[in-house]
Amino acid sequence: GGKVDRVELPPPPQVWISWAVLMAYVAVGIEGAVAICRFPWHTAFSIEQFYPGDEHYYAVRAGQLHLCLTYAFETLMALGPGYCAMSPGWTKFELFIHHVPYIGAVGLAYFGGHATRWTAPLCCVLLTPANEGLFIAQALGAPDWLAKVRRLYGFVGISILFSCETMTVFRNTYLHYLAGGTSTAVKNCLIDQICWGGCYYHFMLLGLYIRRWRKTRSL
Repeated sequence: GGKVDRVELPPPPQVWISWAVLMAYVAVGIEGAVAICRFPWHTAFSIEQFYPGDEHYYAVRAGQLHLCLTYAFETLMALGPGYCAMSPGWTKFELFIHHVPYIGAVGLAYFGGHATRWTAPLCCVLLTPANEGLFIAQALGAPDWLAKVRRLYGFVGISILFSCETMTVFRNTYLHYLAGGTSTAVKNCLIDQICWGGCYYHFMLLGLYIRRWRKTRSL
């Protein structure tokens, strides 16, 4: 059979919906920027003092809640009427595979009691709403140079996130090793390995950025 063409989702016919989603990403982006600037990064990857304290923990949790709600709205809009505010460029499958597993992973982290050892990557992820907001800004008619800004910002942000989540999964695995072979340690260790799915996804995205730059020789 022939290669199946990518069918990209169109933007919502009511432009105010795109603006509403953009404002949601802007709000979460500002919330994330504040959380990232205040986060105690000097202990983020330590063995004994990685918990950032209640103030930072709950600030990151609030940002994650708002990001997941935005993702959930976009997912419902894509699966229902078939629209995407980050248009063009996203198919229904691509948006689903990006948003839904993320919501599931964040839900598992917080409702399963695992988020305390993952607060640093959860904070780093709050860099990404700005990237997604820039997607929507382009769809709303922003100048072409903004696309170059988005790609550069996206590459830097994903590089930071990939480094943070990779170091954290290694640190956490070592912590479980130190805890011995208890059933709780083994269970938590296995759950933490789920993060490799996110690491692989972000590694693939970095590869796409690099291949594009090699091909076009431009941002």
